[in-house]
Amino acid sequence: MFRCLAGLLIVCAAGAMCAEQPVAFPHDKHIKLGLACIDCHIGADLRDRATIPSVQKCMLCHAKLLRNDAEVKKVIGYADKGIEIPWVRVYGFSTDAHVKFRHEPHYRAGIACATCHGDVAKMSVAEPVVKHDMGTCLTCHRQRNGPQDCAACHY
Repeated sequence: MFRCLAGLLIVCAAGAMCAEQPVAFPHDKHIKLGLACIDCHIGADLRDRATIPSVQKCMLCHAKLLRNDAEVKKVIGYADKGIEIPWVRVYGFSTDAHVKFRHEPHYRAGIACATCHGDVAKMSVAEPVVKHDMGTCLTCHRQRNGPQDCAACHY
């Protein structure tokens, strides 16, 4: 669920603390333009981690496009100051879970981003809609013949 409060975007997971996002990034609008998740979240197809886009990545388009949009002005402000946008991750595992999640094998196996991240293409702002716990991961691994031994996911 998300809320806007005093100009800050608040991303909330059920029963979790809310995170404030510095820019209300409209995923749905970017996907309607034909962008794929890996166009901005580079590395998901080749590395263990998908990156949160740098402000320079955003400015590849927004140096010229929609410069008068209120949210784009925020992005431009970060770029002009030479600092990264302080995004708050929507998904992740707590350190006490000792999970070593890797994006690349999931991408290679053809697992759609929406399987673990929800249908972001229909979200204006990314929300934590898929619960990540051992039960959901093991169910998926069983359904898709993925590894099920503890060492495959935990260290």
